[in-house]
This record gives sequence, C-alpha cells and structure tokens, in this order.
Amino acid sequence: MSNLGKIYYFRASYEPSIQLDINNLPDWLFVAVNWQGYRISTLPWIANVACLLGNLHVEDHPTGWKSYLESLGFQDVIPISCEDFYEDTLYC
Repeated sequence: MSNLGKIYYFRASYEPSIQLDINNLPDWLFVAVNWQGYRISTLPWIANVACLLGNLHVEDHPTGWKSYLESLGFQDVIPISCEDFYEDTLYC
C-alpha cells in the first residue's frame, strides 16, 4: 500500500506551459495562477486513493512529483516553500 503523506508545493512557468489545460488536470493536484506562473500543490488525501486504484504512479518526494508534473505538460517546474505558495493570501 502506498502512503503519500506529504503536501508538496511547486511553481511552473506560465508562458512555456500555455498549451496546458488546467481544467483537465487530475483531482490530486491543486493548481492556481498568479503573477509568477502556476502554483501547484499535491493533495495526498486524494493521491493515496488514486495510487490504491492504480491511477497514479509517482514517487513521493519532490523530484518524483516534479517529473510527474512535467509529464503533464508543466514547464520549468521548481519546488517552493509553503510560505512562497501562500504569499498572496498571507497564511500557511
């Protein structure tokens, strides 16, 4: 049984990823857009179920998730801190 227990935060460039349709992304990702590009976080409570059902195959560390996001079409993906992710809302 897989246990994806951590929430990871990423940023991806908006311009190179312009062909990406964020409305058709999997439910185990939260994606928003701000002035710096895409803000992406993983949702482990949904990702765990997807792994159990065989719908998601990812290594549970930042590099594994980065590779997965790039396979979906995100470009220039970098891990970021919780503080950077929530900088627009001023909470973490």
